[in-house]
Parts: sequence; C-alpha cells; structure tokens
Amino acid sequence: MNVPMPSPDRHRLHSVPAGGPLTGQRIGVCPAALPGAGPMGVPALLTVGSATAQVPAAVRLVPLAAVPEGVIAVNEDLARQLGLGEGTEQPAWRLDAVPVEPVKSLTLESSVEAPFDVLARELSDAGLPGMLLWIPPQESAELWLDVQGSASYRVKALEAGGRHGVLVEIGERTDVELFVSSARNGVDIVILADCSGSMSVPDVPEISEGSSYGGHYGAARRPRMDVLRNALSDLLAMRLGISGRVSRFAMLKFTHTTAHVFPRAGGMAELDAGSAGPAVEEFRNAVALLRPEDAGTDIGNALHEAANLLYLHGKPGNERLIVLVSDGAHWTRRGNDGVGEVVYAAKEPVSLMEHLHRNTKVRLHAVGISTLAMYRRWIADGNRGGEVFEPNHELLQQLVRVGGGDEAAIGGFDVLTRYFSGLGAGMTRRVVVGAARHARPDAQLPPHLAEALHRLAEQLRESAARGTARDSEPDVQQLGFRLLESAGNAIRESRRALGTPLFRHKAAQFAVHKAVFTLETRPSPTFDRDMASSFTPARLAATPPALNSALAAIGTLLDQLRAPRNGPKDAGRRIEWVGELTGALEELAAALATLPDAPGPATAPEGSGSAAASVPVAPEPNGYAQDVPADHATRPEGAPAGHVPPQNGYDPTYSGPYPPAAPAAAGYPPTAPDPAAQPPTGTSSVLRYRGEE
Repeated sequence: MNVPMPSPDRHRLHSVPAGGPLTGQRIGVCPAALPGAGPMGVPALLTVGSATAQVPAAVRLVPLAAVPEGVIAVNEDLARQLGLGEGTEQPAWRLDAVPVEPVKSLTLESSVEAPFDVLARELSDAGLPGMLLWIPPQESAELWLDVQGSASYRVKALEAGGRHGVLVEIGERTDVELFVSSARNGVDIVILADCSGSMSVPDVPEISEGSSYGGHYGAARRPRMDVLRNALSDLLAMRLGISGRVSRFAMLKFTHTTAHVFPRAGGMAELDAGSAGPAVEEFRNAVALLRPEDAGTDIGNALHEAANLLYLHGKPGNERLIVLVSDGAHWTRRGNDGVGEVVYAAKEPVSLMEHLHRNTKVRLHAVGISTLAMYRRWIADGNRGGEVFEPNHELLQQLVRVGGGDEAAIGGFDVLTRYFSGLGAGMTRRVVVGAARHARPDAQLPPHLAEALHRLAEQLRESAARGTARDSEPDVQQLGFRLLESAGNAIRESRRALGTPLFRHKAAQFAVHKAVFTLETRPSPTFDRDMASSFTPARLAATPPALNSALAAIGTLLDQLRAPRNGPKDAGRRIEWVGELTGALEELAAALATLPDAPGPATAPEGSGSAAASVPVAPEPNGYAQDVPADHATRPEGAPAGHVPPQNGYDPTYSGPYPPAAPAAAGYPPTAPDPAAQPPTGTSSVLRYRGEE
C-alpha cells in the first residue's frame, strides 16, 4: 500500500516523552496524514540532516488521534539518537517510503558484558517482531540494532534477499541468534570426540553437499575422522587470536569407554592468545592422535564424564558447554518409565542430559558428521557398508532438545569448519522472539505522554492565534531570495550598461547565505562586515546621473552598518535593513536598465585577472571592501574547496549555517540569471574602479 509521506513544508518534528505506542522506532502522526494505515503503522526511512552528515533511521509511522495536525511526534529516545536538539531550530529532514524485505535469519552480537542467559532473555522479551533495519547502499556499512529496554546489538549476520538500500523487517518466523564474544563472556568447553569404528568411513566429500561442486559421483571423499580433526584445528586457530575472559577447555575421546586426551595431566586448561607454547602444542598432538577404533559408541558415559569435568574444574560464573561431535549412534527411545530417572542415566543419555541441564546448567551442542545422502552415494560407488556404519543423528537431535542447545549442525567439512570457527570466537544461541506487539490505542496512552501531547496541541493553538500578527512581519527566507534576485539583476545590468559588474556576485551569495538566512535562528556575529564587504559598489570614474539616487541610498545603508552606535544590531532592525537594501538594489537595477549598452568589450583592470574569477575593488576607509576570490566568495566557513552552496535544500558538505527551503507558495527561489555565465559587452573607457583613477 502506497501512503503519502508527511513532508517538511507541512509538518514539524517535535520531541515527546517515550511511552506506550511511541517507543523504540515508533513515531506518531495525526491519522489524517496516514489515510488507510493499519494499527502497526507504516514503515519509512527518516533522514535528519546535520552540519556535517545525514543520519538515517528506520521508523514506523503510527496514527494517533492525540497527535496534532502538522506534527510528527518523535519519542525522546529516538530524538537523542537522531541528534534533535531542544531549541526552536528545525533541522533539515525528510521521510521516504522505501521497499521493505522480510528478514529470514539474523545473528546479533552483544555490545556489553552480561551472562548469556540474561542477554537471551532480554532479547526474547524485547518484542523484536516488527522491528526495522535500514540496509544502506554501501555494502561495507556496519549495522546496529537498538533494542528497547536492552543493549545495542551489532548485526553480525543477516539474510534478507541480499538487497541494499531497503528496509528489512524482523518477523515472527525470523531465525534470531545471539552471539557473545569470548572477550565478553567466559565459557568452559568440553569436546567429546567420537572415535568409534564408523568414524573411519570415507563418505564425506572434500566439498560438501551444499556446494555446487560437491556430492556428485566420483568426487574425492575423506574419512569422517579427517573432518573432525580439520574442524578442531580451525577451533585452535580461532582461539589463539582471542584474548578476553578466562575460558577453559578439555577434550575427551569416546567409544564404549571414555578417555581424557587434553590436557594430558587431566582437568581443564586455558587456550587463547595468552596460552604458552607447550599447551598449544599439546592440543595439536591430541588432535593428530585421534583415530577410529574397533569399538562401539556409549554416548551416555561420555556425557557423564564431561559433566564431571565442568563441575570440578570449570571457572565459577562461566557458561558450561559440552560439544558432542559424532556420526550418531543406533538408539531406541526408552519408555516413560526411564525418563528423568538418574538411575538409568548411564544407559539412557537423553535422561542424563535433561538432568544435567536442569540441575547443573550444563548446555549441550551437537555436531553431526556425514549425512545419510553422503553415505548412500558412497555405497553407490561400489563400497560395502552395513547398518552400523550409517550416520544416525536422531539421538543427537534429542540430546540438543533437552540440553538447551540449538538445532544440531549436521554435514561435512564446511558445516564443522563454520561451527568450530564460530565457537572459537564466542558462543551462539538461538533466541525465541515471540509475537509481534501492536501499538496501543489512544485510550491507553500513558498519562505523561497524553499530557505532553495535550500541551503541544495547546501551544500550537496559541501560536495559530498569533498567526495574523506574525504574517504581517517579513519572511526572512523570502527576503533573502529577493535580495539575491535584486543583486543578480543589478550585476547583470551593470555588465551590460557599464561593461563591468558593480558587485561581486559570488561574494553577495556568500553573505546572504551566511548573514541573512540565519537571522531568525543563528544570527551571524559578522553580519555588518559580511554585508558591507559584499554590497559596497565599485567606485566609478564617471557615474551616470541616472544612478545617483540609487547609489546614494545604498551608501546611506552601508554607512549605517559602519556606525558604531546607530547600526542595525538586533534581528528585527537587521531584517528591516535587508528589506531597505533590497529596495535600493531594485531601484539601481531599474536605473541601469534605462542606460544603453556599453560600446565595446569590457577590459578587466590591469593585473586583476579575469573578471569572472575576481573583481578588484579599492578598499573603503574602514577596510570592508576588499577583493574576494571567486572560490572563497561561494565557500562558507568549513566547506571544502570548490563548494558551491545551493540556494535551498540540505548540503552535507557544508558545516556553516544553512538556509531552509523557501516556502513553496511564495514562488521562491527566483530564477535569476548568473552574471558569471554572461560574457560582458561594451567598454569601460569612462569607468574605473576607485584607486584606478
């Protein structure tokens, strides 16, 4: 559904207290501004301009009857993120309707140190469905998600169709994972490596089934044990690049019995960037010595030994994790008689894991090596197998379900490499996101928000009552554009009739942008100097009588600027002064229009360079009138070389004060000819700049 977006010429941004329907990304508008919008509102991109940059934010426009017409109510939390100040100055902004894509999967990385369970619970309760993210056109941009009532999260991975320059929306079906770096959250890990006889089966392609080149007949295949050793080497490489919270490791190999292989002396050892060389070498040797043995599989006994290690040697406060790596085992569910009874734990691994997770907070991840499809293709190549060699991951999935882990990862080289590389950097856990939260109706607005919106409506009514008086005052923005237009006309006519411009066009542009457009918001402290320097006309050797009246009026106005006591100091008097100068320039342009064209081509004064680049003017006694290079004349303070300020709109490269757009109904900005684009005609044989007589 296409809904017209509120625009700056009809609406203003107002900060209001956060609460009720106006929390997080939700901003309120009058229902009349969103015809046909539902209770969830309309997704949009809000872009707020500052002196140096534009800040984009994904928002949801919510129709609320309590919001006055012409107002966009931005909750104070979002207002702070966007840099909206408390003053009356209205920043440049716009709202755009952009495409919205659903998020299929999302991995968020915590930015704070906190227990994993606490962070996962906060994310689960945060109402993620319905939240929006802006994917900028730049692929390298880093994305963050600000969660109401929780910390900010970095977007570690996101799948939403691969598009950029779109909004994406988290839904109830989005797979959300929480990643916590090892530098922020300590985790003690025991790895259980399956060394049963079935691990010798060479049915895993060197490129996995998911690849466009893998899984076909005749592809090179490796034993399952090679896949395990390769993944453990990746785990070590990742751990050696990380230093942070203390984490401890141990590795057990198991068949029908369980043996401790790292650390060799028993217990658990730290394995990270600060680990000594002997510990690292010992782990490498332990991985290299893993071999399939002619024996069966007892997963229950291995889980029991791993839990004992975590209980006796784990660091207090750390997460406790068992990582079971196996090609599975043939297993039949026990009936209800055995479920939860510890006496059967050694024979019933699911009951044991359920007990460990519930009572000791041990969590289980399982990684399944090989798949039934890989095994069957290996058999189809003419190899002999048997039921005991078939990968069977049903038990692993049941263990993960009761052990508080994520869905078991199952596959070949790339699956294990991806899992163990991630495990080396930190822990990942799936988060249940719950249902979407709808905005509440006006009847349930929190009292503080309802009161703030009521006060805002009263203020707007009072302001409207004073509107007649304000309407009689001059509009500064329109006045500024009129001044630019009248200066442009005077410059054009002086080029035609006198063969040289009476004013520097770019200097006049600079002064109006800096000193006039800001009179009502941020008055320029150099108003007098800027206006006098830019609007002092060139001294003529012989002044045509038709110009005397207009030039005298301009001279009187300039003398007022230089008067130490009687000059226009307050904003109101300066606005009047700008209006008087505009009238004098219009009179001057009209007088110039009565003069005939200059007889020959204009010549710039000797040594002055081209007339388009710079117009030399003799200094006034007070030093105001001076030569202004063309680049400087159009480049406000802080803007880069070559900058040409537009007459309206937002320019992120300009760091000085900036004029807002002119009201559409006024018909401004006028289209004034650019004197610099018109070559001068005529001669200046009787005209000279002061100082050149």
